[in-house]
Amino acid sequence: MTRVWFRVHSFTGVITGLLLFVICWSGTFAVLSNEFDWLVTPEARVESGGRVQSWGVLTEAVQAAYPDATIRGLSAPLYPASAAQVRINLPAQRLVWVYVDPSTAEVRGARSYFNLQRFFRSFHMNLFLPEVGLYLVSLFGVTMLVSLVAALVFYKRWWRRFFKLPRGRGRAFWSETHKLAGLWSVWFLLVIGVTGVWYLFEIARVDFGDGKVRFAGSGDFAVHSIPAATSDPALPLLPLDALVERAAELRPDLAIRHIFLTEDTAIFQGQAGYLLVRDRANQLHLDRRTGALLFEQTPNDYSLYWRWSDTADPLHFGDFGGLWSKGIWFIFGLLLSGLILTGTWLHAHRLAREAGNRARHRWPGTAAALAVSLLVLAASVPFGLIEARGYGPLVGDGRQFPELAPGVAAVIAGWIALTLAILAAWAFLLWRPDVLQTAKARGAQSSPKDITAGAQPPRGRI
Repeated sequence: MTRVWFRVHSFTGVITGLLLFVICWSGTFAVLSNEFDWLVTPEARVESGGRVQSWGVLTEAVQAAYPDATIRGLSAPLYPASAAQVRINLPAQRLVWVYVDPSTAEVRGARSYFNLQRFFRSFHMNLFLPEVGLYLVSLFGVTMLVSLVAALVFYKRWWRRFFKLPRGRGRAFWSETHKLAGLWSVWFLLVIGVTGVWYLFEIARVDFGDGKVRFAGSGDFAVHSIPAATSDPALPLLPLDALVERAAELRPDLAIRHIFLTEDTAIFQGQAGYLLVRDRANQLHLDRRTGALLFEQTPNDYSLYWRWSDTADPLHFGDFGGLWSKGIWFIFGLLLSGLILTGTWLHAHRLAREAGNRARHRWPGTAAALAVSLLVLAASVPFGLIEARGYGPLVGDGRQFPELAPGVAAVIAGWIALTLAILAAWAFLLWRPDVLQTAKARGAQSSPKDITAGAQPPRGRI
């Protein structure tokens, strides 16, 4: 029975491992994508300190710099040295981030909404594949949990081995390292696997169930419909700071992180002391002309289903505790990606050791799984280009690619090149595991037998 579970663990790792690696690898970078954007986008960096200007002052500065813009949203600085971000639509380009110094209200510049955060989040979410991509990515939460359960079953008395340091060298050392890293990552695998399976259930419920994508909103896609503003359209819009003051009166506990502006409504979202929820769990909707309350929401209004729905994301990406929790998720994301790679390397070694006829020992379906995985990744390229172009400026009858910050373009290109190199090595090892055995044999032939065995060279010889 132990061998059966080992084979289940190995089979799921090899057959689904290539795409699972790409998903985990991209998700790891998605965790710190905002921070990477801060590093490579000069406009996003400011000097910390000083009195923070009001939301209204920031909005006025952006409107003065871009008089043709329609302001659609504002986001508070992520860290003291971060710029505030204002989302605008221009006549020829939608979804543009404008970076504003929160202390001086200086407009530092504008960049496309398609930045590192958008690239890694979109790719991790659905591999840029419309419709089917969401299901494909979420399905790997199931394979991850199957592989985890199989490993815990076949690895006897694993609970005693958390401090068993790897010994030996070569394959034996990496095998022990793989097991030790896996044990310390059990909690992380459970979190990522369970939330991944939840996303799969959530998507299926929307598509084949009631079609509700959120607890409250407009239209038929929400459980509770938010009332529309009924004030006279001829009335002037209230200043944003007046609406912020009104929101503070109604919800003094709400630390506003985001403001969204429609034609008639101002929507405030943020944190209010509730554990492990997205900012959207705390909402306040005000009429932009009268300041009248249209809708208010706290996590206490949720059913258990919707409470968990807004908890899954903070758990999946680890952003509930700021930089320290993101850092932990990033480290364990790298560790999880390494587990997938070392598992494949160990499997290739096993094939090289056991195979007289390597095709007989390769898992049935390995070649097909590799081919399908590579085809899926190849299909993501044109769809990724389509998504990126959708954020670019409209020129004539079509859109051009958005102009990215040089650092953003460099990171995306470098990450893609590194990922392709890893995937090429992956495919080569699984297809030609005999190369490992050949390299080992060459190494043994190149060293004198007595020296490699640890014996001392005879006296008198140099």
